[in-house]
Amino acid sequence: MKINWKFIIIFILIALGLSYPVQQGYLNDFFKSITKNSFISESGYLLAGFSTLIAALILLTIHQNISSRITVFGDDKIKNILILSLPIIAFSISGLENNFGINIWLYGFFYSLMNTIYAFTEEIGWRRYLQNALEGLNKNVKYISISIIWWIWHFRFDTQFDFFIFPLICIGGGFLLGKLADDIKSILPVVAMHNLMILTTNSGSFGKNEIMGIAFVVLGWIAIEQIWKRKKAYNTV
Repeated sequence: MKINWKFIIIFILIALGLSYPVQQGYLNDFFKSITKNSFISESGYLLAGFSTLIAALILLTIHQNISSRITVFGDDKIKNILILSLPIIAFSISGLENNFGINIWLYGFFYSLMNTIYAFTEEIGWRRYLQNALEGLNKNVKYISISIIWWIWHFRFDTQFDFFIFPLICIGGGFLLGKLADDIKSILPVVAMHNLMILTTNSGSFGKNEIMGIAFVVLGWIAIEQIWKRKKAYNTV
């Protein structure tokens, strides 16, 4: 399938243009004003997800002749919804410590749900639109290209970490997410993995609750995979 670079450039410009004021903190006061006294009042990064969501919705409307290899639900809707739900279930069980005086299990539920929604708004852009639009490009080049755009999209250029370590994190994480999307053909497991990255790096701490949450998620994913393998084997008998 021929790649239409004109539309891809438009997507990137919209996503970067809408992300910039959020990542630079220009909308922090606005976000705090509408989320005053809530546990998300310091999570202004949530607005950044709208940049990729809006860009994707626009481009999916005007750039219709693209691959549909990666969809929202993929070939197995129930399985992928279960995978998506696992981090929410796991961190509701393990709980997350917080400074808001919220019950740790309730906070674990709301924080993981919030970041599931956020990760979904990002991945609609990166996978449902951009990765499909780049179908036909060498897979490794595709994954790395999206990862580099993802790094730039964060607009973090202030420290040596931002220039030398953070790009490697984005490339490694982006490569993993890109391959997962191509293999499963659904953005939902990608959203779940993206969410897990946020939950374990952005919750303010990394202790026994986070370790338990990760363990629940990994064991749950393994169990789901085994159940579906047996189900598939049984249906082919």
